[in-house]
Amino acid sequence: MIRVVARSRPGHPWVFSNEVVEPPVAQLPPGGAVEVFDPRGKFLGRGYANAHSLIAIRLFAGSQESPDDAGLFRRRLAEALALRERVVPGRRSYRLCAGEADGLPGLIIDRYESVLSVQVTTMGMEVRRELIRDALEAVVRPTGVVFRGDVPLRTMEGLPLERGIWWGEVPARVPFEENGVRFGADLVEGQKTGFFFDQAENRAFLAQRVRGARVLDVYAHLGAWALVAMKHGAASATTIESSAPANALIRQNAEENELAVDVRHGDAEAEMARLPSGSFEAVCIDPPAFAKNRKSAGAALGAYKRVNQAAARLVAPGGLLLTSSCSHHIEAERFAEAVVHGARAAGRRLQLVRRGGQAPDHPILPGMPETEYLKHLVFVAR
Repeated sequence: MIRVVARSRPGHPWVFSNEVVEPPVAQLPPGGAVEVFDPRGKFLGRGYANAHSLIAIRLFAGSQESPDDAGLFRRRLAEALALRERVVPGRRSYRLCAGEADGLPGLIIDRYESVLSVQVTTMGMEVRRELIRDALEAVVRPTGVVFRGDVPLRTMEGLPLERGIWWGEVPARVPFEENGVRFGADLVEGQKTGFFFDQAENRAFLAQRVRGARVLDVYAHLGAWALVAMKHGAASATTIESSAPANALIRQNAEENELAVDVRHGDAEAEMARLPSGSFEAVCIDPPAFAKNRKSAGAALGAYKRVNQAAARLVAPGGLLLTSSCSHHIEAERFAEAVVHGARAAGRRLQLVRRGGQAPDHPILPGMPETEYLKHLVFVAR
């Protein structure tokens, strides 16, 4: 039995180390199942613990459930699958499990048709890997699974970094489709879990507004913004990406879809500086998370202002600037201010025409703001 201070975050599944009253945090079982109560003895939930983490306990089971029950994992994954079939009907590739938002904290699963990319970030999920495998085989029946245990969060949890094929057959280039474009992703060596499905609906918005347009895709990764634009009638598309392997995949994806894309390899800001002002009717800028924690938020806002200044300069008058932040620690209004200030520094005036966010296969857990992270803004540049 674990007692914690009265919590002021109803519905939030995390218990921080300084909230544990008894026993001492150091006595929490690493990855072990725990039952949590408030000081008055009110039951708060069951979950798993890790004395080495700032987040000492993650709750995900009720009074009649066990964190070590194979049936619980099967039910949660079945619920997650049913949700995707409802909110992204017809799609065969998407985020299948979004950690806390799907009731399985520390577990991220992306589905690429019959192949899965699984990311485990916590001690509690690491010690339950066989339960995860059992549930995946029972509910999804994948032909191959990649394990991505190479994120810094694992180091903070006291876990080793590792990645590779977990089981089954995984091709070097795993095929999938989004917005009518066939892609191939490297799930073992590529970034994170292989692709960024959270932008699917924002790319669908772009697809309906680019006929005849010149499009620039900055921080392109697999070139999704550019390729979707070309598939839906853009006149031309240019990508900027600093990863040589990613650029190779962009070229392969373009060739498979019989689309022409100008692939530029290099630093985003440096490459944008080489392009003439007003060269594009749509500029899509989707940088990595500049703020890894709250302390870095100030520096991150400066970076967002700088890169959006460079991007705004390239938008033709009346064209679109589509810009994103995936940093949870950056508030939506402060991000918008950084973009507007950057555009002003470039001598441009912006009109906001759309606010977007993560696609519905990345659900948000009410009461847990950490699960709502993606900010996407669409401006008309003047």
